[in-house]
Amino acid sequence: MTDTKFPKRYLIVLLTFICTSVCYIERVGFSIAYTVAADAAGVNQSSKGMILSTFYYGYALSQVPGGWVAQLIGGRRVLLMSFVLWSMTCALVPLDPSRATILVIARLLVGVAQGFIFPSIHTVLAQWVPPHERSRSVSLTTSGMYLGAAAGMLLLPTLVKFKGPQSVFLAEAALGASWSLLWFKFSSEPSRMDQQKASAVGFGKSLLPISKSKEI
Repeated sequence: MTDTKFPKRYLIVLLTFICTSVCYIERVGFSIAYTVAADAAGVNQSSKGMILSTFYYGYALSQVPGGWVAQLIGGRRVLLMSFVLWSMTCALVPLDPSRATILVIARLLVGVAQGFIFPSIHTVLAQWVPPHERSRSVSLTTSGMYLGAAAGMLLLPTLVKFKGPQSVFLAEAALGASWSLLWFKFSSEPSRMDQQKASAVGFGKSLLPISKSKEI
């Protein structure tokens, strides 16, 4: 009966949706906060481009290793460790445009950490969600990216205006820590039965509108 009320896999999908939203809030937030701080400090365009692009080097390089590690030790653990890493980086690193080396290292770490997240999400969804629900689950999860980007662009400039650029780092760290706590408390490895359902090609097949009269 509990499965019919709110199956655990739906909670997992909801948490991954929030996960992608928070990740994109972080990406948008750094661009907004750093640009304001760099303009105030008179940083040239070349240096700004270097700092802003560093994230994507780490992000691109960690995609394949992220998938391998997620399969090796489980997507749940990798997601948690990735979120803790980038949240701590945001909380501890000062947003000082004159300390370019520190910012480059920090953005590289955040890029690597977030590069592990999406392969891990796909690993988690493959473990929890049966094939007939998987496309909808992935669509919902990835829609969190656009919600996060829109929310970040709408709200974070106001935060920068009243609290300063560093406040964005602290807000992002708080969001990351909050999601990590939710994931640690409510996520779990799927049971044997849930794994069988997620891997069974015919699971839920009766939900599809098949007309027997048209069969040849």
